Amino acid sequence: MSNKPMNEQPLYQRIHTHLKQRIEDGEWAHGAVLPSEFELCELYHISRGTVRQVLARLEEEKLVRRERGRGTFVTRPTTQKPANGMGNHSIAFIVPYVRDSFVSTILLGLESIARANGYVVVFSHVENDLEKQELALRQAIQQEISGIILYPVNSKDTTPTLLDLAQKDFPLLLVDRYIRGLYTDFVASDNFGGGLLATRHLLRLGHRRIAFLSWKEPATSKEHRKVGYRQALIEAGIPLNPDLEWEVIGYPDIDQGALAEQMAQPERPTAIFAANDQLAIAVQRVARTLKLNIPQDLALVGFDNLEISAQLDIPLTTVAQAAFDLGKVAGKLVMQKIGRTSIHLQQSILPTQLIVRSSCGYHQASNLEGGHIGQILKIG
Repeated sequence: MSNKPMNEQPLYQRIHTHLKQRIEDGEWAHGAVLPSEFELCELYHISRGTVRQVLARLEEEKLVRRERGRGTFVTRPTTQKPANGMGNHSIAFIVPYVRDSFVSTILLGLESIARANGYVVVFSHVENDLEKQELALRQAIQQEISGIILYPVNSKDTTPTLLDLAQKDFPLLLVDRYIRGLYTDFVASDNFGGGLLATRHLLRLGHRRIAFLSWKEPATSKEHRKVGYRQALIEAGIPLNPDLEWEVIGYPDIDQGALAEQMAQPERPTAIFAANDQLAIAVQRVARTLKLNIPQDLALVGFDNLEISAQLDIPLTTVAQAAFDLGKVAGKLVMQKIGRTSIHLQQSILPTQLIVRSSCGYHQASNLEGGHIGQILKIG
């Protein structure tokens, strides 16, 4: 086994470690069926070949048994941890969707803290559906979960169970975005600083007509990134232009038709700051259909630094979130709430970092200066 810290290990190794620990912690009892290969691909955003490699290693360790056409079964008996009066020693992690490495890396960070404290993490995703989120919260309570970490569907809507949990001071924490009017613990990245850093970077490369691309659903994370974008333009003396603030449907699929209409306009921008890497990848695809070259015709910056971002044909310049650390901090704070060692609301904002790759055209410019918010890492 590697001696590297978990967040520096290859994704394959982290997933193996995570699944192995969940089995040993008793989340899946002896004889239980693991999630299907397809479900594991969706959860961890990896290929089926990688999933099969992880399962094969677990089988070699005699933790699972694979049966063609039936599934993968746990073969190692597990021992229940003794109860100590605090629920069933488990934490619920509820997320809106699983479609890239961001959520799975948060999960790995959370799991590292939960495991160190003798807890297991019960994971569920709700397909960006508010009713399914409410159901998942109710089920967590019925299962006597000790604490809940929620990545909410949006920043606007509360539900009866969510309100009840907040009012009763249940160990509840929100991650990535908060919900307006709901007072609870919260962990997120410095979205404002990241938006400011990304836009300043494009300005230093000489761009003056910069679009901000985001998704339609209300979320404080994207709104704070937009505020950072606007602030950078104001500092540069560039008037804000509503025609350059684009929103498209972002889930379950990105509306590339609407995006193409914006990118094909006569006075198109020379650069786009996309509010997440999924949107930035869609920009690259649409640019190809419009015969636009990135970065020569259109500079591009994303936000998240997904595993795939460095592997694209045109590697993506992006604002990196410390997803593993988000999970660790969320785990630490919810543990404090479970143990009643903290009675005050806590809001933790983690720094972001600009990762400079080919998509912004950095190597074609000579007037790049260091940033004052976050950090800039030049690659290549």
